[in-house]
Amino acid sequence: MARVCVALLLALCSCALVHAQEFPTQPIRMVIPYAPGGGSDILTRPVAQEMQEKLKQPIVVDNRGGAGGNIGAQQVAKAAPDGYTLLVANNSHTINPFIYKEPGYDLAADFAPISLLATSPAVLVVPEASPVRSMADLIALGKKKGLNFGSPGVGTPGHLASVLFNKQAGVDATHIAYKGTGPTTIAVLGNEIDYAFLTPAAVEPHVKSGKLRALAVTSKERFAAFPTVPTVAESRLPGLADYEVEIWWGVLAPAKTDERTLNKLHASITEAVRDPKMQQRWLGQGMVPKPTSRADFAALIKADLAKYQKVVKDNNIQAE
Repeated sequence: MARVCVALLLALCSCALVHAQEFPTQPIRMVIPYAPGGGSDILTRPVAQEMQEKLKQPIVVDNRGGAGGNIGAQQVAKAAPDGYTLLVANNSHTINPFIYKEPGYDLAADFAPISLLATSPAVLVVPEASPVRSMADLIALGKKKGLNFGSPGVGTPGHLASVLFNKQAGVDATHIAYKGTGPTTIAVLGNEIDYAFLTPAAVEPHVKSGKLRALAVTSKERFAAFPTVPTVAESRLPGLADYEVEIWWGVLAPAKTDERTLNKLHASITEAVRDPKMQQRWLGQGMVPKPTSRADFAALIKADLAKYQKVVKDNNIQAE
């Protein structure tokens, strides 16, 4: 009997070893649920290249844009849980479930978080011609008269960052939705809107040239690319002591993907993100490399879902 148990144990260990050695045996597809050229593309393509070298299999980057990132997410949610189809998500996916009636997936139930790739604050900017010189000025003006703010679209992180700011600061403002970060940046440069929360990469050259004025960043701590710009919370203005919005990008697999497969993917992704050249490249583009454990990434998703559910509900935000 003892010999049978030992033989069975050895067989199980052997199977586990073979499984770990087998994955991957075919190309891996990384689905970006947006059109080419955005932040997700900037992050994913160099990571995919590094992963390809480490895993010894081709990594195919597949842009599947549409419905605010929902179409690509739906495809991955329905894919086989074998590690060969991955989703490059961002925090729009923690907002979409509450602004779309049928997003087509359950972020918490349908996916297994692997790792964050990077994070970024949003930057609160006003036009060069604006009389506003600080957040205190902006809030005072917003309480005195109605303002207009722009975003890359309803339900985007920039939109929710603005809504949360307005709510906590008591600012009266009207939302103008544009079709992407580029048009929103042009609008604030052209003085069409009073302010916007945009990505560092979009506004940095204009802040340096003086065409835009950066009032604050939304991260918990100051951002290296804008060392003299305070955080929103740092202002110590009423209602904003706990204000924080972080834009993030990370990689998910379909739920029920095998633990060993997830761990192998996690190792290849985090090793790629920790590469000094990768980190320098991303920091220069306004993104902070931030690989995480699988558990920490899952906790972040859970916290964001709770946070944005409340923001969307309190402000009756719906996708157009």
